[in-house]
Amino acid sequence: MIKDYLSLALRSMRHRQKRSWLTIIGILIGITAVVALVSLGQSMQRAVNKQFEEFGYNLVTIYPGSLRGGFRGAFSATFEIDTGLIAGVEGVEAVGAMLYKSAYVKGGEPPSQVEGFLPVIGLSPGIARVFSQFKLQEGRFFTDADHYAAILGQNVPKDLGVEVGRELEIEGQPFEVVGLLAESGMGDNNSAIFIPLETLWEILGDRGKVSMVWVKVGQGYDAEGVAERLKARLKEARGKEDFSVQTMKQLQQLIGQAIGILQAFLGGIAGISLLVGGIGVMNTMYTAVLERTREIGVMKAVGAKDSQVMWLFLIESGLMGLVGGAIGTALGLGMDILAVVITKRFIQTNVLEFGFSAWLVFGALAFSFVIGALSGLLPARSAAKLKPVEALRYE
Repeated sequence: MIKDYLSLALRSMRHRQKRSWLTIIGILIGITAVVALVSLGQSMQRAVNKQFEEFGYNLVTIYPGSLRGGFRGAFSATFEIDTGLIAGVEGVEAVGAMLYKSAYVKGGEPPSQVEGFLPVIGLSPGIARVFSQFKLQEGRFFTDADHYAAILGQNVPKDLGVEVGRELEIEGQPFEVVGLLAESGMGDNNSAIFIPLETLWEILGDRGKVSMVWVKVGQGYDAEGVAERLKARLKEARGKEDFSVQTMKQLQQLIGQAIGILQAFLGGIAGISLLVGGIGVMNTMYTAVLERTREIGVMKAVGAKDSQVMWLFLIESGLMGLVGGAIGTALGLGMDILAVVITKRFIQTNVLEFGFSAWLVFGALAFSFVIGALSGLLPARSAAKLKPVEALRYE
C-alpha cells in the first residue's frame, strides 16, 4: 500500500516538475540555513572543547572584574595581585601571570624591515609550569638570566621576517629571539610576541600590574575547591571582590551557554524561512487538489476511501519536504565545511572544528518531511472530503 502511495506521489511530482521544484526550493532554503547554523554552532563547540582539553581541567584563572564584557574586555583590564599569597593557598601547585599589551615592533634586515604594532605579552617565570599551551616548536624558554629575550608566536616570523637566533626591536629596544611557539588554537597567541614580564614592565610601564593569573591545581585536589579557597583568601586580603576566579569547567560552560544562545537566536531567524517554505507546500497542494478534482472523483468512484485519498496527498507533500530537506542538509553541511576550511586557511585559527553529526542529518530529514506533511494536511483533508459525484462533475 505504501509503495503504491509513493509511486502515485512521485508520478504527480514528475508531472508538475516546475511547480514541485519551486515548492521544494522553499523548504530547501530553510533547511540549508538551519543546518548550516546548527552545524557551525556544533563546530564552534567542538573547537572550544578541544581547546579546554588541551588546557587541562586542573587550571584556575584569576582576572580583574568579570567576564560580562567578554574575554577581550577582561584581557584589556589590569590589576595588582599578590602571586605569593596565591601560591600559599592549599592545593596550588604553580602560579603564572600574564600582561597583555600592544607595542611598536620592528623586524627584518634593512632595507626590507617590517614594522608596526603587534600584541606583546609579558610572562612571569612560572607560566611555563602552569600553562601547557606554551609548547615550543623551536628554541628554548626564558631563563632567569634572560632579560631582553623574546619568543615568537607561530605567524610572527613570516610577518616580521625574523627567526630564532636573530634580533627584533620592541619600542626601540633590541631583543634576541630565543624560541618559536608551536601553533596554538588561540589565534591571538599565534600573532603575539612573548617577553619576560619584568621586561615588559620596564619598557611599557604598569609595573606590578597583570591582565590575568593562571593557577595550576595540584594532583589530588579538586579545582572547584581550590577556586573557592582562592576567592576567599583574595577577598579577605583585598577587602573587596574586584576580581573573578574561574575554573576551566566554569569557563567552558559560560562559552557553551553563549554559543547555545547565539545558535538558538540565529536558528529561530532561519526557521522563518522554513515557515515560508511550508506555506509554499500548502499552496502547491491546494492547487493540486483543484487540478485533480476529477481524478479524486474517479478514485472514490472505484472504491477509494477518504483516508486513502488523504494519505496520498500527505505523502506527496511530505516527499517534497524530504527532497528539499535532503538537498538543504547537504548544502548546510557543505557550508560548514567551507567555513572551517576558510577560517583555518585564511584566518589561521582553529575557532571551528568540523565533525559529522548523524543526529543532525537524520533530524533535519525527519523535520523537513514532517514540515512538508503538516503543510499538506489541510489540502489533504480538503481532498478527502470531496464527494465523488461533485468531483466527477468538476470542470
